[in-house]
Formats: sequence, C-alpha cells, structure tokens
Amino acid sequence: MKERPSFTLWRITISEIMTSFLGTFLFFFIVFLINQVLLFAEDILSRGADLLSVVKLLFYSLPTILAITIPFSILAATLMTSSRQNSDNELLASSSLGIRPLWLYVPFLIIGLAISIGSFCFNEWSIPRAAQGFKNEYAELIKKSAKIELAPYSISKYGDKLLVTGGSEEGSSASRLQDVLIIDQSGGYDSDTVIADDVGIEFSKDSLMAILSMNSLTELKRLNDASAGDFSVTMAKSAEIRIRIREPLMNYSSTAPSEMSLTILAKKIKEKERILDDRIKKKDFQKDTALDRLRLNYDLLAIETQQERSLKTKDSLTSLTLLQNDLISLTNKIKSLENQKINDTSLQIYRLEYEKKLVLPSACFFFALLALPLGIGSKRAGRAAGFGIALLLSVIYWALLFLGQTLGYRQNVNPVFSMWMPNLVMLLATISLWVVRKIKTGHFL
Repeated sequence: MKERPSFTLWRITISEIMTSFLGTFLFFFIVFLINQVLLFAEDILSRGADLLSVVKLLFYSLPTILAITIPFSILAATLMTSSRQNSDNELLASSSLGIRPLWLYVPFLIIGLAISIGSFCFNEWSIPRAAQGFKNEYAELIKKSAKIELAPYSISKYGDKLLVTGGSEEGSSASRLQDVLIIDQSGGYDSDTVIADDVGIEFSKDSLMAILSMNSLTELKRLNDASAGDFSVTMAKSAEIRIRIREPLMNYSSTAPSEMSLTILAKKIKEKERILDDRIKKKDFQKDTALDRLRLNYDLLAIETQQERSLKTKDSLTSLTLLQNDLISLTNKIKSLENQKINDTSLQIYRLEYEKKLVLPSACFFFALLALPLGIGSKRAGRAAGFGIALLLSVIYWALLFLGQTLGYRQNVNPVFSMWMPNLVMLLATISLWVVRKIKTGHFL
C-alpha cells in the first residue's frame, strides 16, 4: 500500500535543497557580479570614480544580478539533491517502503514555487528603485568627471567641440576659468570659434548638458554661402553656451522597460497600444476618404467625357485633364496607404520585457520540476554530476532565452511564445523523462 512519507523526510529534503542553494547561489552570484563589473569597469575607471561611487554602483546593480542568479541556483541545488538521493538509493528505499513517487516530488515543488513567488516579489520591489539609484549615482559621476576634465591649462573635447582652457583666478575654484577657447570642429577648416573670459561650468538637471557661463565673449562664425575665410564677429558682455556632454546619458535619462514594475509596464503597453490603434484608424480613414474621392471622380470623369465629346470646348478638355490627373494622384495615394505598415517597434520591446519579468522568476518552478526525473537518471554519479548538469542546462536555458528575445524583436514572433519557450522546453523535457522512465522500467521510481 502506498503511503505518504513523514514530514521528517520532507524537512530533510528541503533542508538539503536550501543548503545546496546557498552554495550554488554564491557561485553564480560571483560569476554574474564579475560579468557586471567587467561591463562597466572601463567606463567607471576612465571617469576617475572613487571607491564609494564604485561600491554604490555595484550595490544598485545587485537586484538585476539576483534576478538571474536565483533561478540558476535553484536548478543546481535541486539537481544536486536529487542526484545525491539517487546515488545513495534513498528514492529506491522510499519507493520500496510503499511511499508514492508523487509525495517525493512535493519538497521540490514547494521549494520551486516558493522561490518563484519570492523572486518575483523581490524583483518588483527592488529593480525599479535600484535602477533609479544607479542613474542618479551615474549622473553624479558624469558631473564629477566632467568638472575634472575642464581643468586649468587643459584641452578637452565634448562631441565636436574642442575646449582649450587657461588658468583659474587665484582664490577661486577650478570650475571658474579664464581665457577659454571653444572650437566647433564640425565645420572643418572654417570652424566657428568662441573666445571668452571668466568661464564657469554647471550641468542641467537631466545631466545631459554642460552649461558654460561666460563673460567678455567674442564669437567668430563662418558665413553661409560665403568665400573661404569670411567670418562674422559677434561680441557680448555675457552669454551661456550649452554643450552636450562627452557621452550623453541616453540610457539613464529615461526609464527603460526592464527598470519598470510589472504594473507600470502594463500601463505603458496599453498606452502604446492605444496610440498604435489611433494611427491605424487614421490610416484607414485616409484610405476610405481617398476611395470615396476616387469613386466620385470616376463619376465626374464619365460626365466630363460625354460633355467633351458633345461640346469639344477648350474648358471641357482642361477639366477632363485635371480629373485624370486627380485620379492618378488618388490611385497612387491609395496604393501608398495600402503598402504602408503601421507598427511600433518599442511596443514589441515592452511586451517582451513584460513576459520576461514573469518568465525568469517562474523558471525556478520549472527547474525544480525537472530536477527529480533528471537527477534519478544520472546513474549514481552524485552531487558533482548534478552540479555539472546544472551548468550545462544553465547555458542551454540562457541560449533559449536569448533566442526567444531575438525572435520576438527581429522576427516579430508572439512575445508570449518567444519568451516562454525556454520554460516550455523545460516542461517538455520533464514530461519526456518521466515517460521514457515509465517505458524502460515499467514504473516511475
């Protein structure tokens, strides 16, 4: 008679999974943290960031790292546990005692479901806040690095503009400089040039612009459609020039879909869908209007043709020509509207990101679902084999996730299918393993 196992067996299994989870979590966390450091290390170091700024940026990156670390850690932990149980014949012993195989699955499913829900809630709360903190800290770093670059007796480049600075006033900060030369290099050898005294630098609130406040300004500007060497000279007591900083913070000036919560992302998607529907309706209205005009002009053309045959006047011939030209124009307009495809690329990106926010946390459950049938088929290899298989599956899952995102973006594949494909593959693999085991052995355990 098949019996339910005692809670002691469940407690031991759950405890082993969580212990393995802590170890594998540390491994994957270090791997992804090093990857994150390498991604922006050059940028951070080139700006002369202090240790505190680096620590803050890494801290604000943690939620994004944890979002991908937790699923793979659960995969490795559950596989290591099931492989170890199989190598020690614990599953076989439990089955021989009359314990249902389904009951042996319960600890894995409980852990997978609990971690999935916890991971989702943590991502929803932490990622938007961390993203905002990262942007603020990075903007401050940009400001600091820009002020360092605009130092006395230095040459700096902001986009197409070259800045040559003189000395600073005694007793003043280095952000107030004397004798500054600004050369706009976009004009070639006939470059626009600005010379000023007592120059200070500030930054716009969005940190996208450097604002130079100048006194005693002289501007030499190349004249349009003039001979080489012809300039106009403009002088002013004071002026402000806005220069886009060396590397605009385009990725940090607005909130990316990955940095939004699921609720806000859903609202943005609905708003974009509404705008897209309005554009489609406007196109359909223009097409219907052009078709109505085309039908009307065909009727008028028939009437004008009869009048021209009977009267054969110059005015009727001119009117007939105008109608024919109008018909050609309307026909071309209708063809153009029919060939015009109204879409919104950003809407597809938002939809993909919406599904991804659900896919990654739920992967914990699908990994736990796969762990038991995969672990008991590892032929008594133990925890090492479980960890090795987990690494291989992690690479496969990441590749499938990347493939799904690429198909969704480039091939416009349905976001639900393209993003949930990796989890669907894990589910099909689980079912296949149980079916194969049933066919080969005649039983599941």
